[in-house]
Amino acid sequence: MIKFALVLLGLLISLHAGTLPGYAQQPPSVQSLQPTPSPCGPGSQSVRVCSDDFRSCNSVCAARSLDAAADIAGCGTRCCVQFNVCLRMRSCGGSVINCN
Repeated sequence: MIKFALVLLGLLISLHAGTLPGYAQQPPSVQSLQPTPSPCGPGSQSVRVCSDDFRSCNSVCAARSLDAAADIAGCGTRCCVQFNVCLRMRSCGGSVINCN
């Protein structure tokens, strides 16, 4: 009789082990329904890097324009072309700008 009671007690404990603290079951993983952001979208690292380079290049052109002896012909166009090359190197060719 004691053996039967111990087996029954063990069975009850094993059935309820999932509800005891420390034995909680992990919830099923949930996959995000949010779309993956584009690596070339606004604010993406690729666009940020190229935009920062473009701004820096234009700042150099602006600073050089203050020097009467400096040759600044084509400086802005060079910055624009470099910006487009930067985007294309990062496979973001759809974000290029017109340099004319």
